[in-house]
Amino acid sequence: MERTEFITVDTHTGGEPTRIVLDGIEADTLAGETVRERRDRFAATADGVRKLLMQEPRGHADMFGAVPVPTDRADLGVFFMDTDGYLDMCGHGLIGVVTALVERGELPETRELTVETPAGLVDVTVEIADGVVHRVAFENVDSYVCETITVEQDGIPVEARIVYSGNYFAVVDAESLGVTLDGEEATQCIEPALALRRAVNDVAPDDPITGSSVTVSAVELTAGGDSDRSCVVFADGSIDRSPCGTGTCARLTLHHVDGDLAVGERVEVTGPVGSAFEGYISETNVDDGVTVTSPVVSGTAHITGDHTFYRDDDDTLGSFTLT
Repeated sequence: MERTEFITVDTHTGGEPTRIVLDGIEADTLAGETVRERRDRFAATADGVRKLLMQEPRGHADMFGAVPVPTDRADLGVFFMDTDGYLDMCGHGLIGVVTALVERGELPETRELTVETPAGLVDVTVEIADGVVHRVAFENVDSYVCETITVEQDGIPVEARIVYSGNYFAVVDAESLGVTLDGEEATQCIEPALALRRAVNDVAPDDPITGSSVTVSAVELTAGGDSDRSCVVFADGSIDRSPCGTGTCARLTLHHVDGDLAVGERVEVTGPVGSAFEGYISETNVDDGVTVTSPVVSGTAHITGDHTFYRDDDDTLGSFTLT
């Protein structure tokens, strides 16, 4: 029997897990000039490793992962994955990666660093004392509203705001989908959110800046009014336990474009389990008539464990998810 080892450190950011792969991935499956190229190479040649570490029996339906990789463009390169595939950017994951690598001594105890992600370069600020990371803030890639569209949900028109913030989000008032965010039954959001995502992607616009076709990867339900609550549902039906880092960026961008949030004004966004991220817009510009924001989001992560996972060549069960 041959056995392959994978070394990880796991974190949670506001309750949302990140499994960070430190060793076990063959170098040639991570070849590329940029982090995006390295991610795409891994996806094409070693996607079984993602499934092994994200899906059951070693992972679970709501698992997220991150793979730190070399880069000449920044202090750190990293790409993100989950049970269903890959993300260009992941805020909670980035906070977890920086926290774990700094506390383990694999990144210097610096207060400022730049991270290359598939979405682009992200500036990070670390609050650290006595070797313990207390908070991580990141200034996300350019974020902007793509379009407001109306789709039908059970015969009722529902307005969705399409926002790019490293990933494409459909932001919608929870009540318009017949759900509320003031209870503990977050799973009630899943089916309406997935149905909305399908409807939105059937008529999704082109990106107003890049011109590329838009595919919404997640739906962000908000409580409306002055409430800070949100619930993000991903394409595979998993719910972000945290307020969602890129989702918070999308919400900040919407508030600013709607005139409800000034540059530099700080707000908190609360997720399904009560954890909160703080955020603000650091600056804005206009690109071809589109308001583009630079959102900054901060949160706290904790290391939950160090792990060695095995893949035995005679283990025929493989990886799986139950739906």
